[in-house]
Amino acid sequence: MLRYQIKKLLGITLYLTVFQYSNAALVFADSIGASFILLSVHTNPGILALREQYPRKIDAEGKYVFTPGVEGYYQEQFASSPLKMDSMRFAIGAGYDCADLKFGYMHWGGRWVFPWTDQLLLDVGLGPSLIFRESWKKRFAELVADEEGFWVESDEFIPGYQYKWLIGGNLELQYKFATNWHAYWALVPAINILLINSMGVKYSF
Repeated sequence: MLRYQIKKLLGITLYLTVFQYSNAALVFADSIGASFILLSVHTNPGILALREQYPRKIDAEGKYVFTPGVEGYYQEQFASSPLKMDSMRFAIGAGYDCADLKFGYMHWGGRWVFPWTDQLLLDVGLGPSLIFRESWKKRFAELVADEEGFWVESDEFIPGYQYKWLIGGNLELQYKFATNWHAYWALVPAINILLINSMGVKYSF
């Protein structure tokens, strides 16, 4: 298991190296951002008995759940890049999930920008991600058997947590409200499972 995880880490490192350094042009701008993770919306009915036990549920059936957390990121913009990427972003986030247990993630991927007006744009991201959460077996041992094929749990890698390597990203609707400043609404669209919503600000140097 440990050897398998090392191979994955090496593969992701290679991916990042190729996309970060294949751009020969100088970086012409950098930006940083921060956001509050606010709301998870479950799009899959799942196990109702499980959802009804979510401590931070907003509705009786647990479709809408308050999942407080924070995210920060650093972004490099490109003058030219592979796959027509506008920039590369490294993001890290942490908070509490639907079960009110700790969760976190790390992400490094490309960004593609689609301007709509002088002030409004859509920023789309995609790249390798590591997500992890405290093991739900601590709270819902009898109800999480159907998730065992998705999450991985090991005493050798993040003990006490369930984790998953995947290709993920988000959508950001950004509004320029001042020079160098954008406010944004972000959505992580795990469409067949849930939608994670957050609000934040971005500053461009």
